[in-house]
Amino acid sequence: MVDPLPEHQGYEGWLSIPYFTALGMCVGFKFRRLDEGKPKYGMAIGQKTHLFNVSALLESKDTIAVCEGELDAIICTGALGIPAVGVPGVAAWKPHFAKMMNGYGKVLVIGDNDVKEDGSNPGAEFSRRVASEVINATICVLPPGMDVNEVYLAKGTEETKRILGAVNV
Repeated sequence: MVDPLPEHQGYEGWLSIPYFTALGMCVGFKFRRLDEGKPKYGMAIGQKTHLFNVSALLESKDTIAVCEGELDAIICTGALGIPAVGVPGVAAWKPHFAKMMNGYGKVLVIGDNDVKEDGSNPGAEFSRRVASEVINATICVLPPGMDVNEVYLAKGTEETKRILGAVNV
């Protein structure tokens, strides 16, 4: 076992989520707790925010998904066969990300359907913002209280693809 970098020591025992460029260079890490503690996610102080799984943009498919979160992008790409990038949180979307989606016939925008106690729905806000900036965007509405990972675990591959409108992808 290798000792963690000094800026990562507070995340021992957490899931490490590496961020790579399209050329395979690691540009940072995000960490996710594996228990119910808070905060759920963390990253080194001063680390810049990046788009997750940018190598999906290199696949020669007509459809790409933009997910709210890294784990949902992993499920879309690996389990559902839908190339997907992940935005690490609602506030992390940057306007220049939209340019990376140009040229796709269909861009699935998948935010969590997580209504908060105050009535807000950050996932729906994420989806509306991304869809307003991306050409050929389609907002995918998930069942209440669920993200892609939860839908996939509860309903399986084909039903999740049907919910996303990606049956033929």
